[in-house]
Amino acid sequence: MKKFLIPIREFLVLILGELIISALTVLVFFLLKKFEIAVVLGALLGSLVTVVNFIVLSLTAGRAFDKAREARGTREMTEEEIEKFAAEQKAEIAAATKLAYVIRTLLTVATLVVAFISGIFNVISTVIPLLAFKPILMIDAMIKDKKERS
Repeated sequence: MKKFLIPIREFLVLILGELIISALTVLVFFLLKKFEIAVVLGALLGSLVTVVNFIVLSLTAGRAFDKAREARGTREMTEEEIEKFAAEQKAEIAAATKLAYVIRTLLTVATLVVAFISGIFNVISTVIPLLAFKPILMIDAMIKDKKERS
């Protein structure tokens, strides 16, 4: 059975988006004459944690779906069996993704605490890449959707 891998295209889009957001963040600090090395370090830290969170999310969801596919097998099922199987797998997938959510949230909180306490990282430039995760993937999905409709 083919095992789930990280979605490479989305992974590369996220990395590119994070690099752009980080560069824009550093540029804004530079233009406001507030630039210091902590700004660059904060942007890098936020981007790194965002990418790690994406990997954790992808692998956890992928493993849960692989496990469901494996349990399903190739046998024929009646409508009742399909409904029962789907309900059972939905609970397992939900549990796995909840655990991943907790891990990703703790990683994000730990990152912010480190940025705030250490003084090595600029907190604002750390937060901005952390917040960019969803918008980057949403913009990519809109662009992809627009290309498919054309």
